[in-house]
Amino acid sequence: MVNTMKRFFLTLLLLHIPVAAAADGLKIGLLQIEDSVPFYVAQQEGFFEQEQVEVELVPFLSALERDSALTAEAIDGAISDPIGAILLDQGRGQIKITSLGLGKTPAEGGFAILAGPGSGIDSVEGLKNTEIAVSTSTIIEYVTDRLLTRQGFSNDEIRKVDVKKMPIRMQMLLSGSVKAATLPEPLASIAAGKGAKILIKDTDTDVSLSQTVIIFRSDALKGKKAAVASLFRAYGRAVQAINSDPEKYRSLVVDKGRIPPFMAADYPIAAYPAPEPFSRELYEPAAAWLADKGLVAPVPYEHIVAVDFMDPR
Repeated sequence: MVNTMKRFFLTLLLLHIPVAAAADGLKIGLLQIEDSVPFYVAQQEGFFEQEQVEVELVPFLSALERDSALTAEAIDGAISDPIGAILLDQGRGQIKITSLGLGKTPAEGGFAILAGPGSGIDSVEGLKNTEIAVSTSTIIEYVTDRLLTRQGFSNDEIRKVDVKKMPIRMQMLLSGSVKAATLPEPLASIAAGKGAKILIKDTDTDVSLSQTVIIFRSDALKGKKAAVASLFRAYGRAVQAINSDPEKYRSLVVDKGRIPPFMAADYPIAAYPAPEPFSRELYEPAAAWLADKGLVAPVPYEHIVAVDFMDPR
């Protein structure tokens, strides 16, 4: 009887250990994009373990699935973009934008507006009053609007048609169902390889138009402050590792970024910025665009952007 009771209490103790660890750990939702690579490098190189933080990387196939997991509190944080983060939170204070991911400089952009084969469009000017396939109320529509208004287009001259799924958007472009479309890399290069013409890219501008950001649930950011700070120390070490020897991580970039084989050898590996708060300069144009479209009420920078996430105190 005594041995049975000992085994019973030992079992309870063993069952309790993972629960306690999970309470102090972090779950991060990642899309299959090259922006996620520093997290995988931190995992691969043991930086999370060295910084004494338990991190589970949770892959998602779509932003909708990722956002649903955040809302359900199944994950603590995720890779997102400023448009998606503001729309998800709707000013409720449940989500905080922490660090910039990619997009500190225009060179880190990843979107292009293309004309389809046989469209007869060979310059940006040809896009005036031409329907461009985008995903509305997303970073893709935002980049489209900003690229074209910077080219002198009026709002009335920018016409868009909503095609949510990117592979379908690319196929419609190539088949002639739409004359133009905005696509992210590597789909833009794939489409160009099949006859589409890249008319303008966000990498061609003198300001950054597209960024990814790392977001956290506000309660996780507050309740797991030390763990979050440790995560970003590990993330920073991963960024340094990639930037000092990018070729070492090419296979990881190709895999996580879903880079097609014909682009794999020459695909440019981004210079990842060190973790830092998302700047007001990058935030305000995105917030203003959303407010102007009536998608959300104006959300002040201080309400949604966290600047002390690297401070464990």
